[in-house]
Amino acid sequence: MVDLLTNKTDTLAKENKKTNETVLDIQSRSMCDNLIFSGIPENPSSDDPEALLKDFMISKLKLPPDTVDNITFHCVHRLGGPKSKKPRLIIAKLEHYKHKDLIKSKARELKGSNFRINDQFPKEINDRWKILYPIMKQHRQNNKRAYMVVDKLYVDGQLYRNLSTTPWLF
Repeated sequence: MVDLLTNKTDTLAKENKKTNETVLDIQSRSMCDNLIFSGIPENPSSDDPEALLKDFMISKLKLPPDTVDNITFHCVHRLGGPKSKKPRLIIAKLEHYKHKDLIKSKARELKGSNFRINDQFPKEINDRWKILYPIMKQHRQNNKRAYMVVDKLYVDGQLYRNLSTTPWLF
């Protein structure tokens, strides 16, 4: 009887893990067109983050104004309420993935500034990234080719798997 219950519990745990990973994948896919912009100062005279973002693209990313005019968004908003002196993040959901790629390709213009552009992922993916990033840096210091794809680390073309650091891969 105990063995039967143990087997059932193991089966349910595996199904639960698979369901959670499926939900996480769906969340990630729904955010695939989103970018997070940080460091863009608040403008008390304007409550239009989309206009602020387009001005930012022209002035800081050095995109031509006619190109910026063609970039369309589903939604652009600040995250949270104005509580601190630090500018709130801006989340932008772009209508076309090619526009997202264009913006990300110009992010190198921000090097050395306080501005950042990042992909948006669910919290669980960000937590996994925080675990894997130091490992990736260590492999790169050892002259290995290491890169990340969402929440997976590849070292010299092989998926990095370690039961203690990447339990979600088992």
